[in-house]
Amino acid sequence: MIKYVLIWEPLIRVIHWLLVIAFTLNYFLLESGSDLHQIVGYVAFCAILTRIAWGFFSSGYGGLSHLKLGLESFNQHFAHLKEKKIPPKSGHNPIGWLMILCTWLLFIGLAVTGFMLEEVDYFFGSSLVEDIHSILSDVLYALVILHIIAVFFVAWWGKVSLIRPMITGKRKL
Repeated sequence: MIKYVLIWEPLIRVIHWLLVIAFTLNYFLLESGSDLHQIVGYVAFCAILTRIAWGFFSSGYGGLSHLKLGLESFNQHFAHLKEKKIPPKSGHNPIGWLMILCTWLLFIGLAVTGFMLEEVDYFFGSSLVEDIHSILSDVLYALVILHIIAVFFVAWWGKVSLIRPMITGKRKL
């Protein structure tokens, strides 16, 4: 009998894929500043706020109680990589948590600058705020690419399933 461990709760997975869709739509497909672009941006912002709030209440691997950024956590993660074996009963590693925190800040920054451009008369058409918004979106795009590369690399190198748990929530033990 195959045993599984729950890695990602349904809300974590829904928010993850909602952010994937929102980013893809707003970065590649929708016209900047369009009503749909703004709605998708606000949905992404609400998803981030929900995810942060959930982090305070969740006792699962997506909970903020699992956020460990100390030197010992980094050393332990690098030791696992050196051994080419990531424990199956693990959520985000410290580098993954740093990526998440940066992603949250970038989405929040995009929401704030987008709101400023569209809803605050003083900033309407501000090239500075537009440039900041554009830079934030480009940095988020770079993090997305880095995230995808890291997921495939760590899954391969560390011999652990990372993609399936983000779809099903479970990982084989």
